[in-house]
Amino acid sequence: MKTWDVIISGGGPVGLVTAIAARQQGLSALVLERSPGLPIKACGEGLMPRAVAALDQLGVPLDDAREFVGIRFVDGATTAEARFRGRRGRALAREALMQRLEHRARELGVELCTGHTVRDFAYGGGLVRARVSSSTGGALDCTGRLLVGADGLRSPTRRRLGYELPARQPERFGSQRHYQCAPWSDWVEVHWHARAEAYVTPLGSDRVGVAVLSHGRAPAPQEWAQLFPELTERLGSAPAGRLRGAGPLEQRVRGVLAPGVALVGDAAGYLDALSGEGLALGFGSALALIHRFARAELWRYPRDHRRITASYYRMTRLLLCFARRPRARAFAVRLLSRHPRVFSALLSASSEGGLG
Repeated sequence: MKTWDVIISGGGPVGLVTAIAARQQGLSALVLERSPGLPIKACGEGLMPRAVAALDQLGVPLDDAREFVGIRFVDGATTAEARFRGRRGRALAREALMQRLEHRARELGVELCTGHTVRDFAYGGGLVRARVSSSTGGALDCTGRLLVGADGLRSPTRRRLGYELPARQPERFGSQRHYQCAPWSDWVEVHWHARAEAYVTPLGSDRVGVAVLSHGRAPAPQEWAQLFPELTERLGSAPAGRLRGAGPLEQRVRGVLAPGVALVGDAAGYLDALSGEGLALGFGSALALIHRFARAELWRYPRDHRRITASYYRMTRLLLCFARRPRARAFAVRLLSRHPRVFSALLSASSEGGLG
């Protein structure tokens, strides 16, 4: 039986980035994805600058992806804009991103198995043994030096480790869909409401992505018009593609490393999608993990993960305070609208940090 250097549970963006990074380090990589095809999940679809930098480092092409210049807050009649100081962001539909990641992974020799689910695992003698079931009804054992849980918000790997902690924040949910209309700006817009926030991402000449984050129950698309009437008027009545949802968003963890097992991406803990940094954090943690593993310094990974995610947690906690306090938010947006350089500096501090 072949022994893999890295076995990755989860074939989403972070799982594939982990595999690509492993192959660039000369490590063998097996990706096990439970879905029968590439997983397409709810996502804001804006790649912040450090996510773009990571994909460039991995050789994933983004030249034709639409650029966006920064983040625009819209709170009633008040607008505040923060422009990226260096590298710009890129907007790319999740399906297109997954196709590019898959192509690059296979190009480098990653073995990608869809329709395969990690059911259990055990570590001993320097190796981790994973019990895997197939959608065709079969079962197999896989052996590797490291098992990586890149299996998302509701990570089965995290749950089997006993690393889950109860949430501290009230539940929040996300929903997302595309609209067939021409983008009206080169910004990712955040439209604020007391009950929810709408993220608008320009995806192409005739496509806009909208992700709605809400307190408590996710509003149905027909309710979006009540929450964001001006936005809904601009979008028209031409939704393209299915509605996708995610949540609860907050996921707390005891740790990100166990003997023979590591967690990356949303599986390694998540607070909220308000900052738009989910993929950037996942890519950064994946690169840091593989860097440490290839150098036999895996024990350093938890510290790397804390450093990579520190600014995200600070900024997201601040944004959550604004989301729950409309008067404080309105004051802050007015203040930021008068001081765009300050807003840009805050954005850059959060979104253009190093990847580790």
